[in-house]
Amino acid sequence: MKNVVFIPYIKREDDVTKSSSIGHSNRHSGYEYGIKSWKSWCKKHDCELYIMDELLLPESEMLITWQRWQVLNILEHNGVDYNQVLIVDADSIVHPDCPNFFELTDNQFTTVLTDGDYEWVNRAINGYSKLFFNKEFCIPTYEFFMTGFVIVNKEHKKFFDKVFNWYDKNKEEIIKSYDVLLTGSDISLMNCLRKEFKVELNLLPREYGLMDMARKNLFFLSQNCWWKDDLTNLYNSGWVYQFNAIPQNELGRDRSYWMERIYKELYTK
Repeated sequence: MKNVVFIPYIKREDDVTKSSSIGHSNRHSGYEYGIKSWKSWCKKHDCELYIMDELLLPESEMLITWQRWQVLNILEHNGVDYNQVLIVDADSIVHPDCPNFFELTDNQFTTVLTDGDYEWVNRAINGYSKLFFNKEFCIPTYEFFMTGFVIVNKEHKKFFDKVFNWYDKNKEEIIKSYDVLLTGSDISLMNCLRKEFKVELNLLPREYGLMDMARKNLFFLSQNCWWKDDLTNLYNSGWVYQFNAIPQNELGRDRSYWMERIYKELYTK
């Protein structure tokens, strides 16, 4: 049995957005570089890469962000035997020298704590906790993990079964809550459910899920930046790069620009 890197990469017709002088022309622009980096890393560490490129169910039955958590059922249905599985976002790039994190899990639910916008995190936790669990905070902020890097194994199938039983019972309210709380995604509720169903966390250091890189001054986005236009600091800061929260900027350097540039620097030079 091999370890598997599982990447949800589902394209929809409405993913193409209007082009502008600054910003994305397509929601998935640049993702191909992330996938190529994971393909290379998997080959190096004798892992299997699996791309989830189709919906399991219509979005009216299950929101697209939730369908990735059917990962174990998807692999079994497609005859993929596995030891451990990393569920990782397509808008990520792994450094070619990244250690084999599958050796660091102790066969537990393994992830990385969120190290981004704490106001958003606290607002999300409090909002969903009150709405679905009748309490103020299901979890403390310092236990809030990122859903863009999660390692699981067959022992976690029972947990996912509980998650989807809960989802089916609360589907309508979940959909409504996204418009009410304005922190819509699966991340907040998955954090709450992990706590409610008493699944132990094994935490990796933040370098396995480096996020909010623009806020950390790791990207050169303006001629007024006081740091150099190189990526040495980025490569010294982490192994896995998550390309979220990149603001519009005068140089027009969006996610697609950074994913292409970083991939080519790391893998083609």
